Amino acid sequence: EYDSETKRVQDMLSGIEKPQVSNIQARTAVLTWSPPPSLANGDRHTNGLPYTCSYEVALSDKGRDGKYRVIYSGEDLECNLKDLRPATDYHVRVYAMHSSVRGSYSEPVSFTTHSCAPECPFPPKLSQRTKSSITLQWKAPTDNGSKITSYLLEWDEGKRNNGFRECYFGSQRHYKLTKLCPAMGYTFRLAARNDIGTSGFSQEVVCYTSGNIPQTPAAPRLGRAGVTWITLQWNRPDGSTPEEVITYILEIQEESSDNEFHPKYTGEDLSCTVKNLKRSTQYKFRLIASNVEGKSGPSEILVCTTSPDRPGPPSRPYIIGPIAPHGFRVQWDPPQDTGGSEILKYLLEISEGNSDSSQWEVAYSGSAIEHACEHLKPGTFYKLRACCISTGGHSQVQQDLLHNYHSVIASLATPPDQLFRALNENVNLEWLNAKSGGLAFYMDFFPEVVQEVSLKFKSDVRCCLWLVVNGKITLFDFRTVGGGGHGPYSEASEVTTAAGPPGQCRAPFLTCKSSTCVLVSWESPEHSGADISEYRLEWGEEEGSFELVYYGTETSFEISNLSAATHYCCRLQAPPESRGGWSAPPSWLCLHSYRPQCPEPLRMLKVLLEVTCGYYKISRMFCLFGMLWGSETISASDIAIYSVQRLGDTKAAGGGGSSKATVLIFPTSPSRLRIQAVNEMGAGPFSELVKAKTRPLPPAPPRLECAAAGPQSLKLKWGESSTKVLCTDDMVYVLQIEDRNGRFIPIYRGPSHTYKVQRLTESTCYSFRIQAVNNAGEGPFTEICTFSTTKSVPPAVKAPRVTQLEGNTCEVTWEAAPPMKGDPVSYILQILVERESEYKQVFKGEDTAFQISGLQANTDYRFRVCVCRRCLDTSQELSGPFSPSVIFTLTRNELSIAGELGTADESKIKSMMPTDEQFAALIVLGFAILSILFAFLLQYFFMN
Repeated sequence: EYDSETKRVQDMLSGIEKPQVSNIQARTAVLTWSPPPSLANGDRHTNGLPYTCSYEVALSDKGRDGKYRVIYSGEDLECNLKDLRPATDYHVRVYAMHSSVRGSYSEPVSFTTHSCAPECPFPPKLSQRTKSSITLQWKAPTDNGSKITSYLLEWDEGKRNNGFRECYFGSQRHYKLTKLCPAMGYTFRLAARNDIGTSGFSQEVVCYTSGNIPQTPAAPRLGRAGVTWITLQWNRPDGSTPEEVITYILEIQEESSDNEFHPKYTGEDLSCTVKNLKRSTQYKFRLIASNVEGKSGPSEILVCTTSPDRPGPPSRPYIIGPIAPHGFRVQWDPPQDTGGSEILKYLLEISEGNSDSSQWEVAYSGSAIEHACEHLKPGTFYKLRACCISTGGHSQVQQDLLHNYHSVIASLATPPDQLFRALNENVNLEWLNAKSGGLAFYMDFFPEVVQEVSLKFKSDVRCCLWLVVNGKITLFDFRTVGGGGHGPYSEASEVTTAAGPPGQCRAPFLTCKSSTCVLVSWESPEHSGADISEYRLEWGEEEGSFELVYYGTETSFEISNLSAATHYCCRLQAPPESRGGWSAPPSWLCLHSYRPQCPEPLRMLKVLLEVTCGYYKISRMFCLFGMLWGSETISASDIAIYSVQRLGDTKAAGGGGSSKATVLIFPTSPSRLRIQAVNEMGAGPFSELVKAKTRPLPPAPPRLECAAAGPQSLKLKWGESSTKVLCTDDMVYVLQIEDRNGRFIPIYRGPSHTYKVQRLTESTCYSFRIQAVNNAGEGPFTEICTFSTTKSVPPAVKAPRVTQLEGNTCEVTWEAAPPMKGDPVSYILQILVERESEYKQVFKGEDTAFQISGLQANTDYRFRVCVCRRCLDTSQELSGPFSPSVIFTLTRNELSIAGELGTADESKIKSMMPTDEQFAALIVLGFAILSILFAFLLQYFFMN
C-alpha cells in the first residue's frame, strides 16, 4: 500500500509542464512555471490533506543534452535568471518534489539572450617606440554577440591631468602616434564598439617615448641632521625636462659596510629623511638618477654626521678627604654615557639647608671632576648636585644630600697642677677646664708627648696620668679637642717621675756561625732612671726547661757544642740594682738549622698542562712538566724551597717546600734539569741531570680561498701551512660554516685540499673557518673568511609560438617568466632569415608578444627568445640561454583566372608547382640533353 501511494505521488509530480521564459535581456531573464495538473485539480492525500511540493530549476549552456546545474530550489513558481552571458543559447528544465519523492524533469525550454555592447578590453600594449613615436597594439575583447566594428583610443596628450581626447577611431587593432616629445610619458585607454553600443574604457596605461639616460646628478645636500636621522635634498639632473619622470636612488655607506653602498631610498621625490641611524656617526651618501632608458652614474659623495645625544648624568658627588670646619672637597665620576661627544664642562651646584625650597647656587663650572667647597658655615647641612654639558645638550642633574655638621675649634686650655707624690709611672694632675666657646660638650685632654700615655679622669678637674717614663723630667703641653678640631696648646708644665725597674729586653739577635755554634747578641733596654748591673741569658730546647748560660754586663755571648737541626729557645733578663727589682719575660723562640743535603733522584716526570701563547705572533708553545723526587735522606731541618734549574738558563724555578715541582719547557730543544734543596741556611748540592723533551707543535691553519662561486654552491680550497711545521700524511682538515644562530658547525673533515659546499642560496654571504689536525693535536682556526654566492641566470623558456596575421605580418608569443628574487625580467627576441648565418635582435622588453611586419612569402624564418634578468642592486643584466628555435614560413593564397579556387584545387596547384631544387634539376637536365645533342651533330658533320 505504501509503494502504491509513492508511485501515485511520483506519477502526479512527473506531470509538470515545461516552464515559460519571459523578459529576456542580455544578462537576465524571468522563468515561470505551473504546478503539476493533479495538484491544480485539488488531489489530496488518503487522509484528506492537500499536497504541497517544492521545485528545483536546472540550467544548461551546453545544449539540450548537456550538463545541467541547479540554480534554484524552493516553493515559488517564478525564478529570476541572472549573470547570463549575452548572445548565448540556454536550456532550462524544472521538476517537482514532495517530501522524499521526486518527479521527473519537465521538457526543457530553450532561449537565447540578447546581444549587447562588447566587454571592456584589456589596456593597449606598447609595440614599438622611438624618441618621437609610439606604436600601440591591442587584442579584441568579447563581442557579446555583435561583431566589433571599431575601436576608440584616447590619450591625455602627456598632460597628466586626467583629461582624455580621441587620438584614433577605426577597426584596426594597432595605431602609431607620431610627433611626440622624447622621454615623455603618455596615458592611453581603449574602448570597443559594435552595433549595440560602446564598451567601457580599459585600465589606463602609461607609455614613454625613448630618451637618453639621465646625466649624473649633483651630490645631495644636507637639510637637517638629528640624533638618529638625516634629511637630504637634491635637484633634478641637468638637461631633463619637467615632464620627464625620473626615479632617484639614494645610497648610503656605513662605517661597518666595507666601502659598499646600499640603496636606502627609491622614489621620485627631491628629498628624503633617512632614519634609524646611530648617533654621532659619520655616513656617506650618493645619488643615482634613472628613467625608462637606464641609470646614470653615481654622484659625488656627501659625508654627513648625525648629531650627538644628551649625555647621561654624572655620578652622585661624594666627599674625599677630611671635612674642615669651613669647607670640604667633593668629587664625582664622569657619566657612563657621554651621548657620543666629549664632555665640555661640569656644573656643581650647592644648596644650604635641608629644605626643598632652598636656592641652588653654582659652586663650580669647569672640566675637572673635583672641587673644594670653601667659606662654608660650621654646623650647617648642605646639599650638592652635579650635571654635565656637551655638544649634545645638558644632562639631568644627579642630587645627593650631605649631612655636613661643623663644630668650632675648642678654646685655650689652662696648664695643669701637680698633686700628691709623683710615682715612677704616673702622676696626678689638676687644671681648670677651657672655656667651651659655645659647644654643647667637652672632649678629653691629651698631652703632646712622644711616649704613649694613659689618662684617667677622677673628677671634672682631676685626672691620673700614666706614663712609661721613670725617673725623668717631662714637659707637657695640653690642648682641648672639639668636633671642629684641636684647640691651641697650653703653657708647658714640668713633671718628674720616680725611678723604676728596667724595661723588658727586646728579643736577642741569633747568628748561626756554624751548624753547632750560635752567636747571641742584644740591645740594652731603657734603664728607667737606674743603671743596669747585669744581664742574664737562659737557654733551652723547650720553653719550660731553661738553664742559665751567661750573666754579666756584656751585650753578646757565643754558645757552642749545639746539636744540628734542633729547635732552641732563649730569654734575656736585666734585673735592677734596687731590691724588689722586676724580672723581664723570656725572649722569642728561635730555630737553628744547617744546610740541606742533596735530594734523591727524580721518580716521576710527566706533562701536566700544555698552553699555546701568542700563536700568530710568537709561534711558541710551552709545556708544564711535573716532577717528583724523594726527600727521606735529606736533612731533618725544614726545607724552604726546592730549586729546579734548566741548564742554559740563569734563573731557577722554585718548587716550594713540597717534593713536587712544575717547569715550563719550550719546544726548541731537549732541556736538561737538575734539583737542589734550599733552606734558611743556604742551598744544597744539585742532583743528577734529567732530560725532558716536549711534543711537536700542532699544525698552523692553512689559507682558505674560494676557487669558484656559483648561485647554489661555493668551491673552497686551502693550501699547505706557511710555517715550518712537519707535515705528515695523517694531516686532517676541519672546515666549519656559520649557521643562522652565529654558531660554527663542521661540514667537512678529511685530508683533501678542496671541498664544494652545495645547497646554498644565491647572492648570499657565508662565513667559514678551517683548522688543521694531526698527531700533535688540533691547531687554531683561521680568521673568519666570508664568501658570497653569485646570482643565478634566468632559465630557458619553451620555444615561442608564431601566428600569422593579416598581410605580411606575424605575431610571436612566448611564455612569461616570474621575477627572480625581486629583480624584474625582460625578453630578447631574435630572428634568423633563411639564407643568413647570424641571428638578429628585433625586440627587447617586458612584453610576452611582438608583431613583425614586412615578411616575405615562401621564406623560412627562425625565431628564438631568451630571458634577461636586470639586477636592481648592481644594475647588471644576466641573460639566460635561448629557447629552442621555431620555423615559420609566410604563405599567401593564389587567385586563378576563373575566380577563387577551392581548398582542394589550391593544394593541387601548389603540389604541381616545382620547388627551387626541382627547378634547378630541370635546368641541369636541359643543359645535359643539349650537350649530347650538339655532340651527335658535330660527330655526324665531321664523319661525313
